[in-house]
Amino acid sequence: MIEEMLALANPILLSVNVIIGFSLFVYVFAHNFRSPVAQAYCALTAFVTLVYIVDLGLDRVLSREAAETWLRLQWAGIAFVPAAYLHFSEAILRTTGSQSRLRRVGVAAAYALGFASFLMAVSTDLIVRGIGSLDGIVHLMPGPLFSAFAAYYILASASGWGNIVRAEARCLTSTSRRRMA
Repeated sequence: MIEEMLALANPILLSVNVIIGFSLFVYVFAHNFRSPVAQAYCALTAFVTLVYIVDLGLDRVLSREAAETWLRLQWAGIAFVPAAYLHFSEAILRTTGSQSRLRRVGVAAAYALGFASFLMAVSTDLIVRGIGSLDGIVHLMPGPLFSAFAAYYILASASGWGNIVRAEARCLTSTSRRRMA
């Protein structure tokens, strides 16, 4: 009974995430096209939404080979999420007046690492390999460089969080600090 309810709830929640993610992307992009923060937020939203779109599509895939193809393509979102988050946090920190060439180079390097990770995930078995299944849920198995990717993911996410915390600390008014929080 509970398994059936969860099996029904999963595609519903995935669909809601896709709709909200796409709607946020379109709204922010249409209303704040020139804002660096909005552009970075749109990148982050697009990559996260792509992950959910592939998850939603996996319910309709019939063969393991097709599932593996879709799961590898899902890495277009997975690989770029940490770079986009770092980009977003750096753009927010820049709005507080904190300029840093090193942070901008770090964002570019994160996107380069994301691109390299995506290429490796799609075309090799270095980051992910073969398909596994647990209780009927298919997933890719970790490859030899998966730990390195996980370390990059954690480092980029932690750096992004640090940027957000610094941006909040640089806010001059209680209202801007509350909005940042």
